[in-house]
Amino acid sequence: MSTIPELFQTSVARFGTRIAIIEPIDEAAYSILSYKELQQRVHSFAGYLQELHVNKRDRLMLWSESRADWLVAYLGALLVGMIVVPLDVNSKEDFLQRVVAESEVKFLVTTQKQYKSLQDRSIPLIDIDALPVGTLNREELSGINEDELAQIVYTSGTTGHPKGVMLSHKNIVSNAIAAEDVVKSTSDDRALSILPLSHMFELTIDIALIYIGASIIYARTRAPDVLLRLLSSQQATCMVLVPQVLKFMLDSIEHEVRRTHREKQWKLLHIIAHRLPFRFRHLLFRPVHQRFGGRFRFFICGGGYLSPALAQKWENMGIIVLQGYGTTECAPIVTATPFNVRNLESVGKPLPGVDVKIAEDNEILVHGPNVSAGYWKNPEATGASFRDGWHYTGDLGYFDENGWLYLKGRKKNLIVLANGMKVYPEDVENILCSIPGVKDAVVIGRAVGDQNIEVHSVLLLEDGVSPDEVVQQANKKLARHQHIRSFSVWQGKDFPRTHTLKARRQEVIGALS
Repeated sequence: MSTIPELFQTSVARFGTRIAIIEPIDEAAYSILSYKELQQRVHSFAGYLQELHVNKRDRLMLWSESRADWLVAYLGALLVGMIVVPLDVNSKEDFLQRVVAESEVKFLVTTQKQYKSLQDRSIPLIDIDALPVGTLNREELSGINEDELAQIVYTSGTTGHPKGVMLSHKNIVSNAIAAEDVVKSTSDDRALSILPLSHMFELTIDIALIYIGASIIYARTRAPDVLLRLLSSQQATCMVLVPQVLKFMLDSIEHEVRRTHREKQWKLLHIIAHRLPFRFRHLLFRPVHQRFGGRFRFFICGGGYLSPALAQKWENMGIIVLQGYGTTECAPIVTATPFNVRNLESVGKPLPGVDVKIAEDNEILVHGPNVSAGYWKNPEATGASFRDGWHYTGDLGYFDENGWLYLKGRKKNLIVLANGMKVYPEDVENILCSIPGVKDAVVIGRAVGDQNIEVHSVLLLEDGVSPDEVVQQANKKLARHQHIRSFSVWQGKDFPRTHTLKARRQEVIGALS
């Protein structure tokens, strides 16, 4: 199973009649595909691509929200040897056109509505709402080896010259299998999918779920009430998400606690649960588990900082929280929390077969079968980030004596004060976000005069919250060199965000000037 089509074919042979995909049609109806039925859809689309006389290594762009037909188009394109260029559905046209030009995309898979929003519609459309079908000619399928490209992945929002990460079949398959070895899902699991498949974290986990014959439920919204309804009605057992969605879901539950005036009982149950063996905790929070459908076991969380306090609340309720760290260049998972030994302060331990070391300046370096060969048609950027088989991630971190990895932040975000002291913006942001009334914060180094740099915070606050009081509270918890010396209050309803709900730091900084 060195290529994605081989992995999928093996799973169909093993799990043919089991449910592969569940997708809501409306509030009461669902589309359900078995592994065999999913394969038939994939083969039909691959047959259509053959009729278009596509060539091996031709590029096909997927620009759509996550759904069953996204996966059908993806697997069908790979089967005939094409390279997929996934793009976040919220990407703007100027970025899309730069990617199309650089990667020389031959076809665009999207909706009619998305396609008509483009000013330049010179690239041929394949309508994802009505994927065309054809008859697959197996004899025409050329062999694919593990080192051939499966995807070119561009980070949404990239400015200037876009960098496309080249990921081979080996990169992705090895990462999916290694992740499954740590997470240990089973064919009985049902995973609720809400992150975009254009993001490697979601896609690699979904491939891992296909590998072990689990079922994937594709949601069309991140609204907490809708997600809770899907979790319950489809008896989901696990979910891949980012920290902010995990917080949204907890906020929804605690809103109900406040509405029914059970705050004291809620706090007491958490105090008791924290002291109980994990296997008994669900008994204290039976209503929560019932709301989740009664079978829910764990979250897989990545794509941003996960507050240990937030994770602990879910663990108190008897729901395991696994987290990981990765980069697109590593397909993407580098470290993950082992299922049976968890450390909520850490982003986990390296996956099997993945080597991680810390450079002298504390940059995290990664080597392994999951590491990309570099950036598409960009030797300069490749040379800067890939050396002797190691990927220089640009992230800062350290290992403890037991091999747990801890993140300190992005190297490029590091604030170096005039006295040489270093401030990690993420540390300050985490303190700010722990203060009631702070929705989010972005911390930067701001020039003061010609020689000095000060710590400046951009605050996103709830109505009526005093920014002066927030900064005072934060500074009491920070070391002196970390103190916030100036601040701005964000005037919009929310920060501009990536598809994983992280604040777009550069856009926030740009708005200050």
